[in-house]
Amino acid sequence: MSDRAVFALAVAVCAGARLAWRVPWPVVALVVVVAVAVRRSAPVVVGAFVLACALSAMAWAGLSSPLPGVVSGTAVLLTDPADVHGALRVELRLGRRHVEAWAHGSGASILRARLAGERVWVRGRLRAPPGRVRARLAAQHVGARLEVLDVGGWRAGSLAGRAANGVRRTLERGARPLHGDDRSLLLGVVLGDVRDERPALADAFRRSGLSHLLVVSGENLAFVLALAGPLLRRLGLRTRFVATLAVIAFFGLLTRWEPSVLRASAMAALACTASTVGRPTSRIRLLALAVAAVVLVDPLLVDSLSFRLSVGATVGIALLAHPIASRLRGPRWLAESLAVTLAAQIGVAPVALPAFGGLPLAALPANVLAVPAAAPLTAWGFVGGGLAGLLGPPFDGWLHAPTRALAAWLAIVARWGAALPLGQVRPAHAAVLAALVAAGWAARRTLRSAGWSWPWDRTGSTSPPGRS
Repeated sequence: MSDRAVFALAVAVCAGARLAWRVPWPVVALVVVVAVAVRRSAPVVVGAFVLACALSAMAWAGLSSPLPGVVSGTAVLLTDPADVHGALRVELRLGRRHVEAWAHGSGASILRARLAGERVWVRGRLRAPPGRVRARLAAQHVGARLEVLDVGGWRAGSLAGRAANGVRRTLERGARPLHGDDRSLLLGVVLGDVRDERPALADAFRRSGLSHLLVVSGENLAFVLALAGPLLRRLGLRTRFVATLAVIAFFGLLTRWEPSVLRASAMAALACTASTVGRPTSRIRLLALAVAAVVLVDPLLVDSLSFRLSVGATVGIALLAHPIASRLRGPRWLAESLAVTLAAQIGVAPVALPAFGGLPLAALPANVLAVPAAAPLTAWGFVGGGLAGLLGPPFDGWLHAPTRALAAWLAIVARWGAALPLGQVRPAHAAVLAALVAAGWAARRTLRSAGWSWPWDRTGSTSPPGRS
């Protein structure tokens, strides 16, 4: 399939998952068999659309409201517990149902020390979630709320889960010398753990367009793979392939399989597979295949705002970062940083504008200043933070000296960006900008067809914009 056909496949899968039509399974089987047999792009796209519809409808059917009443049993923690408005919130898998559990008092004290993947006995009162949060919870496969009445004994989860929780506890233990914003920023940048982030700091990062720095994504995974690279390169081809997939899977467990991590992990696994079989492919093709795959596995992802933002930013960077950078004047590092930020903002605009009502213009200067510090904070957070957790005092305090400086810089940039009087790009502004860009593109095509070209399009001594 061509890149365009693969892109159409991803769009069809997402559309089918969003529509969630109840297609009879015999019809689904027939369409999929025909698509596989014909092996042409159009039938494959149609088959993927029909399959996504059926899978999404089945997923939504599994979120039916429960019968109210008291239930008990051994539950698996799906998220790390977090204190919210004086109570402890955690998502559990109780039987075959995912629930949002709320605990107070002694039950909250017991659950607070647990991590995702561990098992605990609970007793509580089950009920349907309020209508105002039902859609948000549904994107996480949660269809009920549990008022925790009692908490019993606990036990560790799977071997891989215990290993991931061991790494998290080591990093958290190593961060003990840090206080306040420094600790929350370190855990946010490295693990995406923002449970201890102060509302004022979270608001500053949001208004300065830096919230993405506290969400684990492909950059974090790339660093982990680079860290494991010297060992992986010593292995044979097949063993290296399996070991790389294992590293990707462990990273997903470590960062709790957040939607952006799912997207990044799927892309990395596909890139590893393509490289192993000797068929390297484009980034946009990898993204389309990854999106189609993860949405077929979990159709409710299309209702996850963080997943849509992650995909939008990746599309923008893949398609627009290089063209924008090639047209910007100035030092290459500055042009490339601005281009990536601008491309990501354009990519998330169709999702962020309806969701948030605007995009902060401060994101451009703030990202240029913050990203160079976020990358070393991520790297040192893993390496130095791990050593600090293993060695303990007084080494942990010494090892986190660079962490304090980098985290302080991020906080300063976030507050400075939030205070800039630049305003936001609203939906109306974006519509006007899009119309102007479309008009300029159409005018350029018309002039080119008439034999006229821009000075930088002609051969000669004139350099295109951005070339020095």
